Amino acid sequence: MKVLPELSIKKMVYGGYGLADYEGKKVFVRYSAPMELVSAEVIKEKKDHVEAVVKDIILSSPWRRQAPCKYYTYCGGCQLQHIHPDKQVKIKEEILLESLQRIAHISINRLWDSIKSGQEFGYRIKAQFKVQSGKLGFFAWGTHELVSIEECLLLHPAINGLIPSLRELIKKVKDLQELHVLYSPTEDEFLLKLITPTACDVNKMRTLKERLLPKKVVGIGNYSKLGDQLIKRYHIGRNFTYMQVGKYRYRVSNDSFFQVNFTLWEELIRSVVVGSYRKVVELYCGAGFFSIPLSEISNFLLSSDSNPSAIRDAEYNAKLNMRDNIVFSQESAYQTLKNYAGEVIDLLFLDPPRGGLTQEETKLILQNRPKEIIYVSCNPTTLARDIGKLTSGGYTLKGIRLIDNFPQTYHIESVAYLSQQ
Repeated sequence: MKVLPELSIKKMVYGGYGLADYEGKKVFVRYSAPMELVSAEVIKEKKDHVEAVVKDIILSSPWRRQAPCKYYTYCGGCQLQHIHPDKQVKIKEEILLESLQRIAHISINRLWDSIKSGQEFGYRIKAQFKVQSGKLGFFAWGTHELVSIEECLLLHPAINGLIPSLRELIKKVKDLQELHVLYSPTEDEFLLKLITPTACDVNKMRTLKERLLPKKVVGIGNYSKLGDQLIKRYHIGRNFTYMQVGKYRYRVSNDSFFQVNFTLWEELIRSVVVGSYRKVVELYCGAGFFSIPLSEISNFLLSSDSNPSAIRDAEYNAKLNMRDNIVFSQESAYQTLKNYAGEVIDLLFLDPPRGGLTQEETKLILQNRPKEIIYVSCNPTTLARDIGKLTSGGYTLKGIRLIDNFPQTYHIESVAYLSQQ
């Protein structure tokens, strides 16, 4: 294995890497930290860059710490555990600002005040375990090699407490590929998804549920996987749970999306639900996490999502929270924007997937010209790309805020606020 003897880490970049230079090439170094001098083993070498992993620390960063997790550097779920949590937030702020400058060509001096996670560990209410040869865990960084685990420090303690029962379950389920767990801290109960290439016998699954799992597991679904999409075969037991977020109550089905960091639920809502509007259009609404509070600051709200399960939950949640000024529509974001072409939209609220907006969606937004846009993002590069197009098309970036939704990982959640020039 080729070793690069002395690398000076200049800064951290998106993806969890430290950046260095070596013989005219950029080197992306796993498990390094800013202002550090390290030697590193080469993992991949390309024409213009090298990917490497720290071998020895020659001069340690002042922000380095001993990672609390015993699986760290083996399991690929975390990339920043070796860096002090306050510095993790600063690193993400710097990456967000740099992305805006490099991709959107927008220079701003500082972000709006960042919102830090209520806990650096134990914050996740959802786990997507990989399963291989009867073992349960997560893949190593950049591979499909399973690292078997007994606990994950990012997960809510209740999910870790369920792992022994899950280990017994996977011994009895043939060809199990993935096992997803959703936990409600409100109800103290679980929903499971079992992903298998062929259907599990439904009667056998009922028996396994009764014999091997605690009563807090209220429902199990069996799914197949087609690319990144999960196809449901059947569900036994209840297929939903409830989440309480401040004064709001939500029904969340096993197939719906809900924010995974329960310590930031109320902060998220407070940071984005601001102002007062006549007509609001919301894209990618999910189970209505933002829809319900948004309806309180708007006369009329149209919320759409392509996921039928999410829309059913969102409609139920509007009734549950006694909101009668929301219309939900099961359709793509593109179709929603097309339907509202030519109408006056006071606020466009969007929370797209990691890939951000499509070219067609961006084009329609610029044609429709909503007065204001609030853009929730989990990817700074696609956010910067989209902001660049929107500002070139006549919008001003009023401000942007980091939400530290995913401590210990490179993932970056942020909220951007734009208005017409």
